[in-house]
Formats: sequence, C-alpha cells, structure tokens
Amino acid sequence: MATTGTEVVLRVAGSAERAEAWSFVLQAVGIPHRVATAEEGAVALIVDEAFAAHAAAALAAQEREGAEEIAREAPAPNQGPTTLGAAIATALIAFFFVTGPRAAAGSAGGPWFGPGSAVAERIVHGAWWRAVTALTLHADLAHVLGNAVALVIFVSALGRWLGRGVALALVLLSGTLGNLATAYFYGSHHDSVGASTAAFGALGLLGGLQIMRRLRVPRSRGAPLPGGRRRRALAVVGACLGLFAMMGVGERTDVVAHLAGLVVGVGLGMATGWWLRRPPRGLGQWLLTAASTLAVLGCWWLAR
Repeated sequence: MATTGTEVVLRVAGSAERAEAWSFVLQAVGIPHRVATAEEGAVALIVDEAFAAHAAAALAAQEREGAEEIAREAPAPNQGPTTLGAAIATALIAFFFVTGPRAAAGSAGGPWFGPGSAVAERIVHGAWWRAVTALTLHADLAHVLGNAVALVIFVSALGRWLGRGVALALVLLSGTLGNLATAYFYGSHHDSVGASTAAFGALGLLGGLQIMRRLRVPRSRGAPLPGGRRRRALAVVGACLGLFAMMGVGERTDVVAHLAGLVVGVGLGMATGWWLRRPPRGLGQWLLTAASTLAVLGCWWLAR
C-alpha cells in the first residue's frame, strides 16, 4: 500500500485494551497502523494520513454493528428462583441409600440394578424403560454426589429459564434419548447407570437455548445473519464442548453416553428456543412436573 509518510492520531484510548481492540479491527481490514503511548497513560492509535478516512469508517462500522447486536439480542427469560436442581439431587441421593452401591448388589444386580440398569442388548430388544430407570441408579456414593452437583448447577439454571415443569420434562427426555442412542450405538455388551447423561443433557439444553437466543435476529427476509451473532452462537458451542472435555471425559466415564446426552440436549434446546417463545406458568408447570415424575415411576413399574 502506498503511504504519504504523514501520520495522524486517529483515536486516543484510556486503556491499552481499548486501543488493542481498535487495532484488531484495522488489522482485519488490512489498514497499516501502530499503537503508541500518549500523555498521562493514554494510548494513541496512529495511522497514515492516506488511510485515516478508511480507518475511521471501519471503526465506526464495527462499533455500529456491535451496538445494534447488543440492542437486538433478546434477554434470557427469567422465571425466578427454583429448587428443581436441588430437589432432583436430593431425590437421587435418597434413592441411592435405598438401592445401595452397585458392587453390593452382586453379579445378578439385585432387585434394583438387575431390572433397572441400561443394558444395551435388552434396550434394543424392547426394554426401552431401562433408559429411564438407569438415570436413577448410581454405582457408588462418589458417583451420585458428582451427578447431584452437576444437576444442581445446570438444572437450576434451566429451571430459571423455562420453569420447573418444562425443565424437568426436557432433562428427563434428553437423558432418556441419550441412553437410547447409547444403547443402539453399542448394540450389546454395554451396561451403564447414572444421571450423568441427563446432566449433560441439561448442559446441552442450556447451550441450545443460548444458541437460538443469539441467532434469533429481527431482520428483513433474505437479509444475511450478522457476523457478530454467528460468532457468539459458535462461542456457546465452544463453551459446551469445553465443559464436556473437562467433566465428561475420563478413564471411568461413559464418554459415549455423556456425548449423546449433550448432543440430544443441544438439539432439544434449539427446538425449544425456536418453538417455545413463552414458557407456561402455574398449572402448566405443575402438570409437566407431575407427568415427568409419573413417567419415572411408570418405567420402574414396567421394570419390576
């Protein structure tokens, strides 16, 4: 690029971080510039005089797009505080003290693990209810406590977004579909228990809802989606995968089941975010809570 040799101070920032953000924009559009320390700790953005107008227009366009994106992004719904996550965690821990650890049940599985665990071969041959009952069983105390903590965090956030009934139904559905997908993936020789599939389903649901919140932009028909919105949606995917890598991968973890729960949860979350613009209140939430609870009890009745 040809230059005039004359430099001008385009902008002065009060912090280095602000000046670096401007510099990043100019780098992206290929405008030569430099950043220099000014008086009293300020930081100056300096460009060649020949590119000053172009640089000013690029910075103004970026700031305008950012302001429009923030203004148009719908806020996350807030149904108020919920005890759903704590209630589920408490129920799972209490049920663990009824069933005991898996090792104590023996090779036959005892009265709970025998009929209730997610044995892939039996699920694919019709015992679909095991995909639900297995969510309520845990191998040992550390297993149930770990899942309880994850559920308190993710399900509480989901309940605040969707309400207790919708959140409970979707978490149960994501965990069930995740276990079914895992069973059909293995086909046989796979037996698992634990609510971790539902916990990762809850994480995926939150991610899917956030993706749709960022992608839902009021714009004219056929207009392209703003790049900033796409980037923020992809950032949600990256955050979910990062949490999955930290929590869902290990020597004694069922990685396939965790990934299945996450993927199903993201899909259900995106579908819910697209279709359910306003969660039901009051009676609708209680009916879904009761229906989800009865579904779990019904699956145990089929298993027994």
